[in-house]
Amino acid sequence: MKLRYLLVPALLIIVACGTQKSSTTALATAKKAKVVRSHDNSELEFNTLKARLGVDYEDDKQSRNITMNLRMEKGEKIWMSASILGLTLAKVYITPDRVQFYEKINKRSFDGDFRLISDFLGEDLTFEQLEDVLLGQAVENLSNHEFTIQNNEYQFKTEDVITKLFRLRPSDFKLVEQSVLKAENNYLTINYPEYQEVDNRLLPRTVKIDAKRGKRFSQVELTFKSVEFNKELSFPFELPDNYRKIEL
Repeated sequence: MKLRYLLVPALLIIVACGTQKSSTTALATAKKAKVVRSHDNSELEFNTLKARLGVDYEDDKQSRNITMNLRMEKGEKIWMSASILGLTLAKVYITPDRVQFYEKINKRSFDGDFRLISDFLGEDLTFEQLEDVLLGQAVENLSNHEFTIQNNEYQFKTEDVITKLFRLRPSDFKLVEQSVLKAENNYLTINYPEYQEVDNRLLPRTVKIDAKRGKRFSQVELTFKSVEFNKELSFPFELPDNYRKIEL
């Protein structure tokens, strides 16, 4: 058989395979864009949020179970008051450029920027990203990460010196997990094992946070209860004068 009779079918196969590959790539790109857009569209729309939280906290020195009242004015402020048996233990007031809190047991207070929260979580966060963590939204633009479908979940991942992973539920495009791994002993993982519907809005029922930096670790589990949207809220907060100030 002459060479040209071998080349023609061979070229047809190569062209066909190349066309199929381009088509597959195009479909994957379109699927990724749709998933990203659907997740962005799932963001909660509200003016204010009020909730009661059950909080289980543990670190390398202590463990606590407390009740916390949470109030949010979206994009503007986050207010939290922690208590045990009706007694107020601490209050937190966060705005886009400021973090303030005080605790009564140790008579300590803080008035500064987001370094306090970043130090606690082991990862730099902005006010908007902190809102995202609480409400089940990705803290980064998912379009910047590689897209795959694994174990019936949509996954966005970047593997480099820092590994970042975002896992989404196909049913509603809400987060299952978002995590950052810098090294074996330096990571932040946030899981959303369960969601709830309130006033036709889907928000987490439970948020689990695991943070580790070297030998330091902290675990927090938040359970959202009695959630209300768009109520008239106040955000009472005043730093005590005689408390020891925390310096970073």
